Amino acid sequence: MKIRSLSHVGITVSNFEDAVDFYSKTFGFRLISEQTLGKEEVNNLYDLYQLKNAKVRFGFLRAPKGGVVEIFEFFPSVPSEHPVWNKPGPTHFTLDVKNVKKWYNVLKAKGITFLCEPQNTDGTEWVFMKDPDGNLIELIDLKLKYTIIRVIGGLVGYIMSKTKFKKYY
Repeated sequence: MKIRSLSHVGITVSNFEDAVDFYSKTFGFRLISEQTLGKEEVNNLYDLYQLKNAKVRFGFLRAPKGGVVEIFEFFPSVPSEHPVWNKPGPTHFTLDVKNVKKWYNVLKAKGITFLCEPQNTDGTEWVFMKDPDGNLIELIDLKLKYTIIRVIGGLVGYIMSKTKFKKYY
């Protein structure tokens, strides 16, 4: 069995409409579906959500070239906390862009919160920002690595699994 691709990333937001507005205006995402689960449905999913007598509204936002972010709004909601990086679990999601410094300058001028200035690691430019709920978003420009990862990544992964990273397979 093989997976086809990474499907989507899910984040919790405090206000569904505000999140749709932010991701649409900032990155060009479009809402492609929306659904609400009532209290009984959420109660039946206690092992997943760890909530009783709550409702959840969720939807899928599609990026211009196909990536998807699923947003969740819970009723009642709990205040968000900063992700903890040194324990297992999600920390952020990343958007592939060109010219990180330009994105940084334009979005910073609009009042977007950044955690650092644009960085360069091994020829890759990146920067971290927050959405209105504090969810961390990395903007990355892979430069030449984009072609390697997107076009010939499968072949490179196969070769590396037989050579340098053989110990993992």
